[in-house]
Amino acid sequence: MKPIHTLYKELLAPIKDKLEAVEQEIIRELRSEVEVISRMSDYLSRTRGKRIRPALFLLCSRLLEVKSDRDVALATVIEFLHTATLIHDDIIDTADTRRGRATVNAIWGNELTVLLGDYLYLRAMDIALTARKIEVLDILTEITMKLIEGEMIQLSRRGHIEVTENEYMEIVQRKTAFLFSGCGRIPAVLVDAPEPSAKAIGRYCFNLGIAFQIVDDILDFAGEGKVLGKPVANDLGDGTVTLPVIYALNKADQHEVALIQKVIKHGYAGDDERAVVLNMLKKYGAMDEAKKIAHDYAAKAMGNLDMFPSSDAKDILLALPPVVIERIY
Repeated sequence: MKPIHTLYKELLAPIKDKLEAVEQEIIRELRSEVEVISRMSDYLSRTRGKRIRPALFLLCSRLLEVKSDRDVALATVIEFLHTATLIHDDIIDTADTRRGRATVNAIWGNELTVLLGDYLYLRAMDIALTARKIEVLDILTEITMKLIEGEMIQLSRRGHIEVTENEYMEIVQRKTAFLFSGCGRIPAVLVDAPEPSAKAIGRYCFNLGIAFQIVDDILDFAGEGKVLGKPVANDLGDGTVTLPVIYALNKADQHEVALIQKVIKHGYAGDDERAVVLNMLKKYGAMDEAKKIAHDYAAKAMGNLDMFPSSDAKDILLALPPVVIERIY
């Protein structure tokens, strides 16, 4: 089997030029006459992720035959919102690294970094104004509020072992799925798509977002630290309970529950304790259970495309959920 990054690159080949235009737009829009903003933004733009959200936005625009030349700018808006949440997450988590590099807050401190996150939120809205559609701003405002609500709910649950599957899903929907949904909802607004089409493409992106986040949470336990750019099983050590842990706790004995509780409250005592937690999750098949839920949401996403006619964009969108899931293996 080809490496997952190769599959992802091949899948997005038809929008390669558009994605490169998004990269250039990110660099251009982050320029500022304020020297410290430019330095921080330049560093940020070089910490490049998968860009799955702008890619999804461009693919949905292709599916709906968006003719507007604002697709690249609005894909950049989506990425700015995502980046702003990552910046604020790193401050809240006191994270030192992301994607294998020092975080912005580790270099410039929390005070400047939180302002950079706020700047990105406002820069995103400023760019979105160029679309001249109030519905676009309505969607972006709703998404931003959901992102903040999700962060606040997650933070209020931090350090607590009693997180239910429903509470976990509530956080995932707000922190990840709503932003993904905007990648379909906004292109639908740009072409005044009929309500059934607009809802279908929005639901596709929403369900894909849930699958994507569940896979991310599995990879926190199943991935390699070098690839993740952070220690394995890091979320639990930071006090955050995710789906694999919820499933393991349903089967764990009182001693195992006590260990999880200790890690949530105080972090890992060392690598040996981290290994015990990982073995416990494997013993109870917790990651396999979470994988099944991710598969279910990926299948739902693919089903949401049934109403759309055949096209190269539809083929790519149908192939994307399996690629998202393949990151686990």
